[in-house]
Amino acid sequence: MKNIFDEMTRFSSEKPKTTLGIIALFILALTPNAMFIDFDNSEDAFFPDNETVRLLNDVEDEYQASIDFIRFIDDIESGDLYEESTWQQLAILEAILLEHPDLNEYQYPLFGVQANSGMASAAMQWHNLQDEETASDWITQMDSAISGVANSNNSTLQANLDILSTTSNSIPSPSIITAEELRAWEPGNPNEWLDRLDSGNNLTLELATMMGDLNALNQGENAGQIAVISGPISGKLGLLMGLQSIDYRSMMVSNLPADDSSDPWESDGPVLTTFVVVTEPAEHGEEVIGDVQEKISLWAEDLQEQGVNQTDDSEISVFSFSQFSTGQSANLGKELGILNSICLLLLGFILWTKFRSKRDTANVLILTVFAILATYGMAGLLTLLGVKMVFNAAMNSIPILLLAIGVDYGLHVVARIREELQDQEKKDNKGRETLRDFSLEARRVAIRKGTILTSAALMVAIFTDMVGFLSFRFSSQQFLVSFGTVIAIGLFFIYLLSITALPALMMIIPPKKLPLEKSGKNDIGPISKKIGSFTKAPVLVILVTVIISVPMFLGFQQLEVGFDTRDNFDDSVPVVQDFLLIADEFQSSPSPLYVVLDGEVISSEGKMVYDDIIIQLSENEKITGLPIGIWGILEESRTSNTELDSLMNNLDDDEASWNELKAWLLSDDGRNISAGNLNSQGMQTVISFQASTLDWQATADFESELSATLAELAEDRDGDYSIKLSGRSLILAQVTADVADSAVLSTGTVAGVILIMLIGINSVRQKDIIGGAARGFVTWVPLMVVVVWVYGIMGLTGYQLNSQTVTIGALTLGLGVDYAVHLTTRLEEEVEHAPFANPEEWTTKSVATTGRAMFGAALTTAGGFSVLNFSSLVPLQLFGQVFVVAIVLALVSSLFLLPALYTPFLKQDARKLAVESKLSAPEKALPEQDSGEETDESTVSVIVNPPVDESE
Repeated sequence: MKNIFDEMTRFSSEKPKTTLGIIALFILALTPNAMFIDFDNSEDAFFPDNETVRLLNDVEDEYQASIDFIRFIDDIESGDLYEESTWQQLAILEAILLEHPDLNEYQYPLFGVQANSGMASAAMQWHNLQDEETASDWITQMDSAISGVANSNNSTLQANLDILSTTSNSIPSPSIITAEELRAWEPGNPNEWLDRLDSGNNLTLELATMMGDLNALNQGENAGQIAVISGPISGKLGLLMGLQSIDYRSMMVSNLPADDSSDPWESDGPVLTTFVVVTEPAEHGEEVIGDVQEKISLWAEDLQEQGVNQTDDSEISVFSFSQFSTGQSANLGKELGILNSICLLLLGFILWTKFRSKRDTANVLILTVFAILATYGMAGLLTLLGVKMVFNAAMNSIPILLLAIGVDYGLHVVARIREELQDQEKKDNKGRETLRDFSLEARRVAIRKGTILTSAALMVAIFTDMVGFLSFRFSSQQFLVSFGTVIAIGLFFIYLLSITALPALMMIIPPKKLPLEKSGKNDIGPISKKIGSFTKAPVLVILVTVIISVPMFLGFQQLEVGFDTRDNFDDSVPVVQDFLLIADEFQSSPSPLYVVLDGEVISSEGKMVYDDIIIQLSENEKITGLPIGIWGILEESRTSNTELDSLMNNLDDDEASWNELKAWLLSDDGRNISAGNLNSQGMQTVISFQASTLDWQATADFESELSATLAELAEDRDGDYSIKLSGRSLILAQVTADVADSAVLSTGTVAGVILIMLIGINSVRQKDIIGGAARGFVTWVPLMVVVVWVYGIMGLTGYQLNSQTVTIGALTLGLGVDYAVHLTTRLEEEVEHAPFANPEEWTTKSVATTGRAMFGAALTTAGGFSVLNFSSLVPLQLFGQVFVVAIVLALVSSLFLLPALYTPFLKQDARKLAVESKLSAPEKALPEQDSGEETDESTVSVIVNPPVDESE
């Protein structure tokens, strides 16, 4: 493989224009495929393939639970709920939602049989159906009419029955509150009726008495005549009696902040008024959810305009998760564009300070950008071919990562080419003072040789990096799989352009008239000498490393996962502010949470299991609002469906009555009511509820505790029942909890792969398995030390693992192996050039040349990642900060620790080269001597066996 890449470099230097033409065609053909990339900034892109996710998918497929909450947010002052005008404004806002044609078309009846939930409609329902004062008139009239029938004789009975029948029309019938009723509502004085609402009194006693009096009429010789009138009235009263158990107060309070539940009417808001719509793309005639979200965002803007205009309240706002998604994504896109631009400018400045040449700086940057474009094109092509490649929020740092690492490759190549030009002038002094003074052929030789020599180290590093990052495909986290694959592709393309397009450009574009002494500083300085001297005391270097590593290891053990959903949000965006307000004040999850009950749901035993679940959810302090399930919906629906009411009235211990209800619920008429909560076989139902889910740890604990409680409920029943918990927010909490495992797995996998690769490559190069294994292991040890240091510093300084920093261990290894391979390759080259020197000289020269290039590469990489500190997203900020630390530590470990550990292998190489030199050309191996002067045995011994430090 090395020969292939070397031949590509030779071809590039011989035919640069042809090379650039081929590369341009390749990139132009590949880049358009980026349109096929599946960009998914939603939470689904983070979901693994496990039982909880599959259960959620089943629920959403079966019950069409892909929904969005469109909410009016009305800010109020404490005490405003005692004002009539406040309730009138809330009624107008709810009417606006009900009147919107698009909302009506895609409404989802999440709240029983309706899609809207507001304080005004709940208050109106309470007034109509449960308020004793509102009902006093018709109750008095009904009592009088019933009394009249009871006291009738044969001549007056029919007249009194007619009066009773007419009076019964005043009995309120349950119905959904309409927009017209909301606009016409006169709330009266809330001070009066809120006290009655708080008392909990309803019409149960009055209705029971009235139904008893009505049933008493059905006696005697006229019972048949009376029953014709009293029967339907009893049915209406029975329906009304069933509605007395509905907690309208809780419905109203659920629209206020959770902390205000103890004294809701003194709440200082805000107040929510909600409408639920379906967001399934197929329902909207769209292909992707993003198009649906854009539509809903436009609806929300229209609603806000109507709300402000009709209430004269400029503080009215509208929130939907579609707005949140599109607004956050749009802001993130702008931010990433700015960050990438800053990164390019910063890297350009750093490269210019190293190259002192705009053309060389531009060459490296432009080729890196083209490599990134080709990377996205290849990702799109793989997607088109069926490979799952989903780009999500965790992959937003990829362009900056590839830029920061990619320019390193170009920097190494340019630096080595300039070094070769300097060596040419030193070996064959022709008075060439600047880079442009070299002939085209001399430049060709230097470009070819410098690139090939650099390519040798780059190839080992890049191949190891690629295999390491591709090992992410073994992760259960899909975003890590895609992340590793894209990084591997990107690094390969950058390497390919660095050894082909870059030499070709340097052949075509004349170099700057830059003095040779300024083109690259390779002189040995005090720092290089100091680092070289450490090879004399390897034991001391190892001891210091161990001493430093002890507290780092303790810090490593203190490292925690600390990823909260809010960290991924830019709170400068208004819609994000609304989202955080709803999440904090109302302790509401972005989407419903679900209890999934499997078994004979429509049965006596199933009803008891269902009731047990409702009790557990209602008593759980972390759950807000009222749980919504099939039996609650049936109770509410029976008031407007006589057939359903009859079936439910007939339910008893007889299994046949339950089977009749089940059969009806699965019929076409029944599915209009049950489809949202009962599956098509009648063997599964979902109960939806809300809870605070922003804090991942609290959510994970909540899920664990509630799942255990629900599992016990299933075990306590005789039937075969299964109770499971699911929901998007719960899955995100599980994903976050898995971050630590993913960090260990990805780091361990990459570390193992890199070790195997280093052993394999060194074994091939040395043609010795044992020797290659030893060299590979020694090269690998400093990399693991750096990982411990990085995680240790994170733990000691309070940094935590999140969706971005989860990859820091693997990336540290990937970057560190580059430095290690570059330095060990250069050390071995120095041994070949000067086998009779000592380890200090080899290390000093390597650090003065390749070490400087490594420092420049570290500077560019650190500079690139430091740009992430300008991000408004906390995970990206932390990722940038931690990776800068990782870069510095990887450089320090490679320069200080690695040479000390690698010295014994260098001495072995030197002995071998000295022996080979003596055997092949002994006269060249011996030092010069005067004619006739003898060479003693000690001189030969020194040549064959180079000096060995006492520390060896």
